[in-house]
Amino acid sequence: MKRFAIASGTAVGLLSCFVLAHEDDPKWQHREAPFNGPIWRANGVTNGLAGDGGVAGADFDSSGVALLSWFPLNTLSSGANSGNDCWGYVTPQGKEIAIIGLSNGTAFVDVTDPINAFQIGFISGPTSLWRDIKVFGTHAYAVSEGGQGIQVINLANADQGQVSLTGTVTSGGGQSTHNVALNTQSGYLYRCGGGSNVGLRMYNLNQSATNPPFAGEWSDRYVHDAQVVNYTSGPYAGKEVAFCCAGFNNGSGSTGLYIVDVTNKAAPVLMGSVLYPHAAYSHQGWLSEDRKWFYLGDELDEGDTVAYSTVVVIDVSDLTDPRYLVGRHNGNTAITHNFYTHLGKLFCANYRSGLRVFDILGNGSQLSEIAYLDTYPGSDAAAFNGLWGVYPYFPSGTVIGSDLERGLFVMRVGPDPIQFSFPVAVPDLLNPEGQSIDVDLILVPGHAIVPGSAVVTVAYKDVTEDVALVPVSGTRYRADLPAIACGLAGSIQFIAQDTTGEWMRWPRNESHPVTWAESIDSILEDSLESGALGWVAGYAGDTAVSGKWTLVDPVGTGAQPEDDHSPTGTKCFVTGQGLPGGADGANDIDTGFTTLVSPAFNAVTIPDPVISFWYWLSSDTGANPNSDPFRVDLSFDNGTIWTTAFETTQSTGGWQQCNIRIRDTGPPSLAMRARFVASDVGLPSTVEAAVDDFRIDGLTCPGALVPGDLDGDGVVGGTDLSIVLGSWGSSDPAADVDASGVVDGADLAILMVNWD
Repeated sequence: MKRFAIASGTAVGLLSCFVLAHEDDPKWQHREAPFNGPIWRANGVTNGLAGDGGVAGADFDSSGVALLSWFPLNTLSSGANSGNDCWGYVTPQGKEIAIIGLSNGTAFVDVTDPINAFQIGFISGPTSLWRDIKVFGTHAYAVSEGGQGIQVINLANADQGQVSLTGTVTSGGGQSTHNVALNTQSGYLYRCGGGSNVGLRMYNLNQSATNPPFAGEWSDRYVHDAQVVNYTSGPYAGKEVAFCCAGFNNGSGSTGLYIVDVTNKAAPVLMGSVLYPHAAYSHQGWLSEDRKWFYLGDELDEGDTVAYSTVVVIDVSDLTDPRYLVGRHNGNTAITHNFYTHLGKLFCANYRSGLRVFDILGNGSQLSEIAYLDTYPGSDAAAFNGLWGVYPYFPSGTVIGSDLERGLFVMRVGPDPIQFSFPVAVPDLLNPEGQSIDVDLILVPGHAIVPGSAVVTVAYKDVTEDVALVPVSGTRYRADLPAIACGLAGSIQFIAQDTTGEWMRWPRNESHPVTWAESIDSILEDSLESGALGWVAGYAGDTAVSGKWTLVDPVGTGAQPEDDHSPTGTKCFVTGQGLPGGADGANDIDTGFTTLVSPAFNAVTIPDPVISFWYWLSSDTGANPNSDPFRVDLSFDNGTIWTTAFETTQSTGGWQQCNIRIRDTGPPSLAMRARFVASDVGLPSTVEAAVDDFRIDGLTCPGALVPGDLDGDGVVGGTDLSIVLGSWGSSDPAADVDASGVVDGADLAILMVNWD
């Protein structure tokens, strides 16, 4: 798994209302404000300024996919409040142009150098949540539910960084269109659905690329989307065939796959059709490259009739008798949306779970997920947010994706050019007096490391420093980590830059958590599955009017986690349970603070005790981003007096571990408690916090004394007992083991526990 940092930005503005295009599209109900921020690049340059290279901030989960650049909506058009579909174009000079539909038009981005991608143009269009684009020759054809027919966009000068609107085609019935299909083999364009329109409306681009004449229509069913191909061999040679995701009643009635012979545009013929189990709305699909199978996505079955993101596999070897074979899924709960096949793989844009890539195995009916990049952090719920479209056909292998809230993603699918291999596993405990770690940097042929770029980033408290990875021999590098105070918790990450400009990291932006100590022993572990140890959620003095701490299996939103942190189990404490399909701010903390208090624990008998927990904080959206404090206080007298031990206002972008060394705040006591305070103060913001996997650990540090070892000989024995008894009842600090101010039975109890 890897994560990519999201550039600093905010989700701003409310989306305007859109007309509901047809009943399969409840997308408008789940609309969220767009994420606004600078362009992110994998070379660490953001909008021409030095960036963090993807080290800090929130993150995108990924495996087998590298994010090379990312254009939030505001960088593509200042007036865009949502993204929709995408396509691609290759110029005569071989430049690769990404095309993405937006709520207010169509944007064009040169992705030939994917890390240094740049926008070359924007063509405004009717306002709509739905827009679709296809390319034939040197023209792009854009349609939308907002009407105005087909926009014809000239790409002939894209090599010179220019695109222009040639004209608009308004023939062939109503002006609204939901999708557009284009058969580059035959040179015909097909408008699919839209408003009160049904079926396929066909246009001959061969006769005129800029003003194609209307050639015919198939209106037996509402067609939501289609793929149209020519057969040049076999029993269907000479036929042009449309594979239509369609049905009655705007597509929801008898929804399925309808195969239509459109060779004669004046008289299309239905060849065959198939319905499938659990059908809700046949949305879109694509043929296997050998045309034996059709992979179909139903947009409304997930979360309703099926539990997981399901690919419906249909045998289309006989076009007159297509047969449902099986439904394949990856165990993820997000909604499927748009599929495309390429080079033996199925590329899926699956809304909240982002890009999913499958190997097509066996005879074509087997699918195995091999890679993903999740563009919607925090939730894979069955809701209409996240990745809308994907285009995998650029000759370079670059893959683009279009996201409703986050714009254009430019990605690489495949092995990293620099891979990290460790001769010895990277430790979780580092020597406080300093330690060396070796790593092998293995290069894919044709790639090289930028000199001086290989480092280990060491982070603790508010300190971040880079330690050089020095070549040893061959592929072997070594980092000499500095001395760090015992008991501190932090992280390390190995980083190197490829000569293409791409930064490689291990781990993938999540960093490897470490603690500086000789050894660590767990004294108490609570995964918070039941709260049975005595947690108190909410105090009488709490002022938050919503979003109070509660122990639940969380419902994921853009601000709240969908899953707890524990490897097993489902529950954690969160600040207000989210609503299924609800907005980020549904039941978040509002106008005050809320308090969670741990059970009492005895920290006196623990060598150098440390409190460890995982927390989640989302506070970077709204009128007052990253300004609402989340803090942890400690009490040494069972909850009477509290001292702040940790505080932050920065969103974590996911679950993050925190370790607090008790002795840094005060002397360990017999009755300690920790409390977690999350707040929304000042101007309103969306604030959600969560806590899970609470632990108390005992650390051993170089030269550390065993509790009760008053004479410093390394063991607790008779001499230590004599010191305590000799100072009984006094406040002698040399005998006051628990630092309570008096030498008494509690000190004697500590000696007995640790007696050698």
